[in-house]
Amino acid sequence: KKWLIENNITFSRFDSYHHHLAHAASASLPSPFHDGLCLTIDGRGDYESSCLYKFNRSKHTPLEKIVSFTSADSLGYFYGRITGLLGFKPMRHEGKITGLAALGNPQKAIGLMREMISFKDGHLEASLGDLYRPFFAPYNKELVERVNDFKKEDIAAAAQLHLEELVTSLVKFYIEKDRKNANVMLAGGVFGNVKLTQAIKNLECVNRVFVQPQMGDGGLCIGAAALSQHENGNRIKPIIDMFLGPRTFAIKDNLPQNVGFKTIVEFEEQIQEIIKDLSHNNVIGIVRGRMEFGPRALCNRSIICQTSDKTINDSINKRLERTEFMPFAPVIRLERCKDAFIKFDNDDQTLKYMTSTVDCTELFNKNSPAVCHVDKTARPQVINKEENLFMWNLLKSWEEFSNELCLVNTSFNAHEEPIINTCQEALNALTNKRIDVLYVENTRYFLHQ
Repeated sequence: KKWLIENNITFSRFDSYHHHLAHAASASLPSPFHDGLCLTIDGRGDYESSCLYKFNRSKHTPLEKIVSFTSADSLGYFYGRITGLLGFKPMRHEGKITGLAALGNPQKAIGLMREMISFKDGHLEASLGDLYRPFFAPYNKELVERVNDFKKEDIAAAAQLHLEELVTSLVKFYIEKDRKNANVMLAGGVFGNVKLTQAIKNLECVNRVFVQPQMGDGGLCIGAAALSQHENGNRIKPIIDMFLGPRTFAIKDNLPQNVGFKTIVEFEEQIQEIIKDLSHNNVIGIVRGRMEFGPRALCNRSIICQTSDKTINDSINKRLERTEFMPFAPVIRLERCKDAFIKFDNDDQTLKYMTSTVDCTELFNKNSPAVCHVDKTARPQVINKEENLFMWNLLKSWEEFSNELCLVNTSFNAHEEPIINTCQEALNALTNKRIDVLYVENTRYFLHQ
């Protein structure tokens, strides 16, 4: 509200910004691309579930809508319904379906998925009726029975494959209409699905892909701000980073009795302290600078640990009360990515913000099994020296010490809890033994033995 008032935007005017137009603005205007296609896919926004735009930064009206689909033909509802049918919570646990999908055989239930919703002649068409409705509940008895004929992982795998087939068909259809390759910009909650992003990147007609890092409804504010900037004739610069949240500082007074602390002044000394903790197989919580904006922890509010021990997935998931089949992500220096990932592109923005998976090399799979999923993909955060000197130096020092290519990076929170926001929350994670050691800026916190 403060931002709206300062920029002379009335609330009625703000409310008039369409949901998908704001998503499109957030995906395209702050992207690094000059032109291309912009695709937004949600459950429902202004009763549109998907919109496709042409984008050209040099035009007076940068966004030109090509086609849209109603909430009755929603891919967000399709995937959310599968989430609910498998016993999870729609609009919350879709990421678990993506993780579970890697354990299943998509061909066993793909026929059922294709009965629910399809792509034909440039349009998404849902089979409204017993098998598909644009709601998360209730579910028809026949649908429940048919889903129960398959293993959960096979349903998840089929839903994931079908989603990828539908969206890549949509993108390919409209790019090929112009008979030239294009950049693609993506936003909307469905593009929290990192496997889907990789499938789009693999299309021969696609040059490069950008996913707005806060792709869900939480990112609509970026679109509203971008639209306002454009309307006022201001040049909109591409996103530099996503450290847009509040800053947290260390607390040295009123610590719990079982917590000690050590202030570390020298930059290099702090890195060596972390290396020592990593070598002892400690699980480390990191709180630095401003919080990340979006669903991905980017090492300002992260838990890190070594990657050579695959069993660490089970132990950390138990400590954080997370689902056992959810994979951990690696954080890795840009310079090592050619060794770790197949067909790695130095300019791939999706890997900077952890918005896509990538195929792993055999070397990476053997070197860092804790962050390579069962389908031999990973969702990395790639660190550039110029943009995050601290993490770049830490990773380089860890490589030299351990010969590991990366570190585990998972969000600093327990299951179903928000990411750490205050120092007290971080200390609670330490005293509850969800982590072994805590670093807040230049202070190391630990439990007395």
